[in-house]
Amino acid sequence: MTEANDQAPAAALEPLPSDPNASYSKDYWDLVLDQLLKHGLFKAGLAVLALLYGLAIFAPLISNDRPYKLVAIDYGAYESSLRGVGVLAGQAVDALVEAEDPAAAADKVSRNVSAVSTRLDVMERYLPESEVEPLDAYEADLVAALAAAESGAPLSEEAGAELIARGREIATAYRPIRHDALDAEDEASAAGKRLVPHTSYPLPASLHWFSVFFMVLWLVWASFPLWNSLWNQGLLEGHKERIRRARSAKWGVLLGVPLLVAIAWGVLGTGDGGAFDVAPYKQGLTKGTIVPVEAPLLAPITYGYAELHKEESFRPPTWQRNAQLDTDGRYIHGLRQAKPDTVTGYLPPAVPTEVRFGEPWPNAPHRHLAGTDELGRDFFVRMLWGGRVSLAVGIVSAILLTVIGVVMGAIAGYFGGWVDSAIMRLIEILQSIPAFFLILATMAFTDPDVVPPIIAIVVVIALVRWTGAARLVRGEFLRLREQEFVVASRALGFSSARTIFRHVLPNAMSPVLVNAAFSVAAGILTESAVSFLGFGVSHPDASWGSLVNESRSPDHWWIQVFPGLLIFLTVTCYNLVGDAVRDALDPKMKV
Repeated sequence: MTEANDQAPAAALEPLPSDPNASYSKDYWDLVLDQLLKHGLFKAGLAVLALLYGLAIFAPLISNDRPYKLVAIDYGAYESSLRGVGVLAGQAVDALVEAEDPAAAADKVSRNVSAVSTRLDVMERYLPESEVEPLDAYEADLVAALAAAESGAPLSEEAGAELIARGREIATAYRPIRHDALDAEDEASAAGKRLVPHTSYPLPASLHWFSVFFMVLWLVWASFPLWNSLWNQGLLEGHKERIRRARSAKWGVLLGVPLLVAIAWGVLGTGDGGAFDVAPYKQGLTKGTIVPVEAPLLAPITYGYAELHKEESFRPPTWQRNAQLDTDGRYIHGLRQAKPDTVTGYLPPAVPTEVRFGEPWPNAPHRHLAGTDELGRDFFVRMLWGGRVSLAVGIVSAILLTVIGVVMGAIAGYFGGWVDSAIMRLIEILQSIPAFFLILATMAFTDPDVVPPIIAIVVVIALVRWTGAARLVRGEFLRLREQEFVVASRALGFSSARTIFRHVLPNAMSPVLVNAAFSVAAGILTESAVSFLGFGVSHPDASWGSLVNESRSPDHWWIQVFPGLLIFLTVTCYNLVGDAVRDALDPKMKV
């Protein structure tokens, strides 16, 4: 009796065939999945949602101003480090020589010595191995002087003067020779060091392990229909225990593989993945301070999330005729053409469009597919990155409110009595207050410096809108709590928690899943509305709702149209998925 109940829902597993090697029949959720796959609108909606989530998750790889791979000599970083070595080392040595209390001075000097070490590491990256030894020796002597000061031994003036002289010698002897700016004869006679190219992977190195987890998670889940079929054919044959382990292993693959990859990525060492970290690579490649030896491998869209082109402020999508510019940066067609003032005849000066390394030419149709915002940032890139916020808020708030609603509804429906009455009165109080205005009021009094707006929106949506899920679960528990398997569980002495969450709840999950799908759509709409009104995600962060608020002028129509279409498309697809799930879980709809 208990073994059968452990396999809830009630229609879980059919009896095993007599032949242990015969194919085992599908369980309840496999039948539901088959029913969903026969639903055309469900497949269409799920495909669109998978695409939208994929674009949002892989936004750092799709649109970025960092190269995937760069084999180059960064003369700018080398020369900056070379200048810094002499200055910082001189300051550190002077402080140690003049200090009356060497141990106290060492605490302040340690930062300078650490900065010198960092700059020497940058220099060694572009130097041949034969030229590295003097730099390592100089760094070792600085560290030794610092260690002696920490132990109370002062640095003599002679030793300090020697260290300063060696630093000046390094600054002179290690000047770089620009092989790309000199002809063969000048390069042969030039004084300095000939640098060697360094291979780096700036874009992958900037990815946070959290982003890698969701990238792998999306790939595993997107390929689930392919490997699930092979899994069922190859593993779901044989004895019952083997079948149970194989089904549990599916969830291990779906969640475990992404987690293992993310942990390995974090152990290897990555960047912080900051969206607002303006990378120097494109500017360096444009100005020539970074000289590539091989063609850099760039992202498909070579604009960064926070990269500015102020000369292209509020430029329409470049596939439009009225977005074309002349060489001076003035519009050629349409109402945006610059005209002299009718009274003074003054014509504002034009600013030519700057074409940076890897960018399309100014009038290329694909230069700005969705136009630009007030600061000249590519609006298509902003929408890609903004989708990470809007989609995450929708799904996380739906999960959180479902968990709260399931727990509260299960307690109310299972125990009944005064517990049920108290929870229902709380639900009625919350439902008597307009949810949207309650969310606005809460966000208005939330300090964004204390609680990030994204987290605040998720928590507020969940705390306000869990009541619908709770009422659904309560109704199902009132129907199921007198069933035979619940009575048997009580009679066997099982705890209330085990009876609720292991036996009753799996049989009450059908309406909860449907409600969760609709809750995601509601969460996206709520976040968009709150951000549009200025109480949610605000500049410089972006979400689809806040992007709509970038401009309210009808002349900048792309600011309202494109994010609005994405919100409409996402909400519509979630509603289609919710309808399909409801039909698949309804026995009356099955043929």
